[in-house]
Amino acid sequence: MRKIKSLALIALTSFAIAACSSGNKEVEQASVDDLYAKGAAALQEGSYSDSIRYLKAATERFPGSTYQEQAMLDLIYANYKTQDYTATLVTVDNYLHQFPQSPNRDYAVYMAGLTNLATADNMIQDFFGIDRATRETTSMKTAFSNFQSLVRAFPNSPYSQDAVARMAYIKDSLARHELEIAKFYAKRDAWVAVSNRVVGMLQQYPDAKATYEGLFLMKEAYEKMGLQQLASQTQQVIDANKDKQFADVKKPEESDLIQPVKK
Repeated sequence: MRKIKSLALIALTSFAIAACSSGNKEVEQASVDDLYAKGAAALQEGSYSDSIRYLKAATERFPGSTYQEQAMLDLIYANYKTQDYTATLVTVDNYLHQFPQSPNRDYAVYMAGLTNLATADNMIQDFFGIDRATRETTSMKTAFSNFQSLVRAFPNSPYSQDAVARMAYIKDSLARHELEIAKFYAKRDAWVAVSNRVVGMLQQYPDAKATYEGLFLMKEAYEKMGLQQLASQTQQVIDANKDKQFADVKKPEESDLIQPVKK
């Protein structure tokens, strides 16, 4: 029985190696027309891994072909869909370097923003309901910068409206992140740090609900430090904004805009 199992394992291994070798040979010998056609077809079918294999071969083996730009746009999308965010950002960077004057640059910048925002997300956090605002924010800030660059450079882009909505979501999340840090300091009686944090929130996120909530911590911090005049001034700001309505900022749903543009 053990011998039969061993023979079966050898047969399966040989079959896998042969299939892999056949696949590599196909990619190595196919023309750019065939590679792009198969990559585009796989992309359309949702077979993103296969699409990436063919499209990468098309771009790497035939870098000056007429398919180069479109293949790279398709690769950005395919890598994003497989959640290979590093490959997505590398492809975006290469695309912007190779096609600095392309009218499709807005798509590449938009996808960079979505990718950095996705990097900041975490499926486990979503599942357990953990608030991302309490987590590391570097990728989220980079995403904001991507969307901001898009809106400034391409105000009439079809991606700009969605970028603006995502910027609002990011600002709200970053403000809540700062509030969590201020609360952390307050629990440790680090009142100078609390006041400085809320001052920063007032400068960066003046219209966020989290910033208004931070005012109560700032007032407490001033009171703990014996700075009654500043505490009184903070209370005046609180009173002036007590009836202010804050929008319920939610993360925008994934848009159909992520589909790769066609030249």
